[in-house]
Formats: sequence, structure tokens, C-alpha cells
Amino acid sequence: MSVRKLFAGLLFSGISLLALSGCVVGPENNNPTQLTSQWVDPAASFEQKTITGLLVAAVVENPTNRRIFEDIACNVLALHGIPSTPSYRTIPQASNLTILGGGLNYTALFSAARLAKASNVLAIHQTGTKTNVIYDPGMTWGPDPFWGPGPWGGPFGPDPFWSGWAIPPSITQQNIIESNTELVSVKTGAVLWTGAFSTVSDQAPITQTLQEYVGMVLQAILNNGFLIPVSMPNYQIQPAAKFNPQSAGSAGALPR
Repeated sequence: MSVRKLFAGLLFSGISLLALSGCVVGPENNNPTQLTSQWVDPAASFEQKTITGLLVAAVVENPTNRRIFEDIACNVLALHGIPSTPSYRTIPQASNLTILGGGLNYTALFSAARLAKASNVLAIHQTGTKTNVIYDPGMTWGPDPFWGPGPWGGPFGPDPFWSGWAIPPSITQQNIIESNTELVSVKTGAVLWTGAFSTVSDQAPITQTLQEYVGMVLQAILNNGFLIPVSMPNYQIQPAAKFNPQSAGSAGALPR
């Protein structure tokens, strides 16, 4: 199953964006996801920045895709000692994650977070899609001289002849999925951090892409001064190779 199909359910009803851009997306370290912008509440207190647990909510219409995304996210967080709970356990209907107009249903999310003893809600949803058009002008070498039996070779040895190579120009496209992730305090209801992300679809296996996405979200949160008071003294994000996609269940072909 492609990343684009799994993320497609994240799109709020009525939102559809298709744009053409001439720039090339080159994710760092081969990560198909990039953090394009972020905001952190400058007035957030030390208490607000202390995270003791997360309720993970993926705003996905397709219930199967939603469960896959939330399970993968919780598995990644668990690898780093962060208690987390998927929202589908207490909010089985995806429609109950949002209110009329597409906003998050904070009442339901906060109620579910309190049951899970989570201090914060981590909500992920898609904001749009676009297509990057990449033009490669190609490359040519030569003509360069080569010494050999050219057509005008004389009695004094071979004459030079000229040759060259060329790679023709090409045009390729990248499907880009734009998404937004929010960290919300259950106690105060305040949005403490929000980040905008851009993901190149179909660049890597779906489980790897989603795992690296959550890892980037977590790293951004920690880099902005949020604390995870767990028993492990080192809160650095570990390499993606430690992630076990089998623990998230099958990620085969799924309906949109």
C-alpha cells in the first residue's frame, strides 16, 4: 500500500489542493518527511512542558488506516519510554474526533486522555497535497579526442577521432503530502506546540515512512524544551532500525 493512500484519509472533508512547484524536495538523511515550519507557545510553563503521557489521535476517515497510524505512532513512542494510547480505544468512531467545520473535538479527546492518564493529546491530520515537477536538463560529454585508427590514419600512426555521450533531459513528479501535528495540554486546553510537515509519498515503505514521521515529531517536541520524565536518562531519538513494523500489524493493501 502506498503512503499516499494511507494519508489520504487524513484530509478533512472538502479540502483538496493540487499545486505545481518547480523546486525539488530533498529530505535529509533519506527521510521522506521534512519539518517545514513550527510554533511553540512562548508562555508555556515548565509544568506544561512536562509530558507524562500522550493520547495519539490520527484524524482519518478510514477506520483501518486510522488504527494503523495510531498503532505505529504508539509503538514508536513506546520504544523511547513514552506512555501513549491510541484514541480509537475510547473513541471508536473517527467522526467523533472532529466537530462541525473540521475542528478537533477537544471535549471527546480530553475525556479519552484523562481515562488513559495522558497529560497531552498529539493530534495529526493532513492539510493538503501537491505535486512537485522536477526537470533534469540531462548531461553531455564531449566531443573528446581519442587516439585510434581514425578514417584518416596515415603511415605515421593513428589519427585522433572525436566522440561523446549524452543523457537526455527528463521530467519526473513527486507527490507531496502536507500535514500538521498539534500537542495540546489536557489540563489547560492550550495548544503548546504545532508543526507543519511535508512528506514525499512512495519514497519508502509505508511503515518506515510513518515511523520516521513520528520520530521527527518527537524530536521536534524535545528540541523545543519539552520533557519526558521517564526512567531512561537519555531522551535522544534512537535509530529507526529499532522499529519493528510487525508489531503494528499488517500494512498490506488497504481500502482508501
